[in-house]
Amino acid sequence: MAITAIRTLIIYVTLIVAMRIMGRRQLGELQPVELVIALVISDLAAVPMQDSGIPLLNGLVPILVLVAAEILLSALMLKCHRFSSWVSGTPLIVVRDGVPDRAVLKKLRMTVEDLSESLRQKNVFDLRDVQLAIAETNGTVTVYPVAAKRPTVFEDLARLPPQDHGMPLVVVSDGNLCDWALTACGITPQWVDRVLQAEGLRREDVMLLAVNGSREYHVIRKEVSR
Repeated sequence: MAITAIRTLIIYVTLIVAMRIMGRRQLGELQPVELVIALVISDLAAVPMQDSGIPLLNGLVPILVLVAAEILLSALMLKCHRFSSWVSGTPLIVVRDGVPDRAVLKKLRMTVEDLSESLRQKNVFDLRDVQLAIAETNGTVTVYPVAAKRPTVFEDLARLPPQDHGMPLVVVSDGNLCDWALTACGITPQWVDRVLQAEGLRREDVMLLAVNGSREYHVIRKEVSR
């Protein structure tokens, strides 16, 4: 009994360290690859805890290998934008100006009832109140309501009725174009290059470029390495 308790504590501590190494994202909404890793690790950890006849090392080694694989995969996803999109997918616009996109719903294998349930969880009960609804890569739905349904901020009081510039979207992330955001904003890579040229920047110099529906943009350049 004492040996089983000690083995369980060792595995418990190992799992805590593993989750910390893999990062805080593991504690929130999981990406598909992260969910797979979490499920496999939980199964691997259960076997040596239940069966004291299995050497403890046989249970710890696969867990450590998976942690190393997750770290390597995360590094590749940071370096290669296309690889990241292939592994985790890209956000998809499921509702635009109150109208669901049937093609996107079919691609996501979602029914209108599923979409309505996701919107209700965001306290949205009428599709006409939605300017944009985006299915994120972790399975959640982000809702950007129309101007009349958004919470009033102090800036709105200075100009009534409030101006609606649309939802700002990141069109360049760490030097890489986000194709889905370009489509959502109705802009082209050539437009992005012209904006960056006016700012005296290249794509690889940009950490973030966000553009809203009125084509107002905000640029954050990468820090210069010293």
